[in-house]
Amino acid sequence: MLDMFDMCTPELQSKLKPMRDAFKEDEDKKVEQLRMSKTSEQGTAPVSSDSTEKKEEKKALPFSFEDDPGSNNSGFYELQALITHKGRSSNSGHYVAWVRVDETHWAMCDDDEVHTVDGDSVLKLSGGGDWHCAYLLLYAPRVLIQ
Repeated sequence: MLDMFDMCTPELQSKLKPMRDAFKEDEDKKVEQLRMSKTSEQGTAPVSSDSTEKKEEKKALPFSFEDDPGSNNSGFYELQALITHKGRSSNSGHYVAWVRVDETHWAMCDDDEVHTVDGDSVLKLSGGGDWHCAYLLLYAPRVLIQ
């Protein structure tokens, strides 16, 4: 995740605060649910009614300001795709595209071959020597699902 909050003006930071607080509340809720599920697995706490009820349909909250289409109302961005170069120089080597499929899987597009890889494979793209080096990174606003 890329957080651009510190690069914003104080006025914009104050506009970003409500959505950032919503992200924090959502993350805190997920941590609490994880903690509760771990304690219920140990038999020390009852299973919450949320887990036994039918899951309600979730929807994405708006990620831009109403008066500014295309903006980002949180300052959080998630990596969606990247292009890497593998080789010692720009004149030789090979370019590969990596595209996010879902939270844990990416598509590695290598010429006419496409392979599904896990997120850990993308984290290993740190460059150096003959290994893949990030050339172009494409980010999109982080979306809160509720």
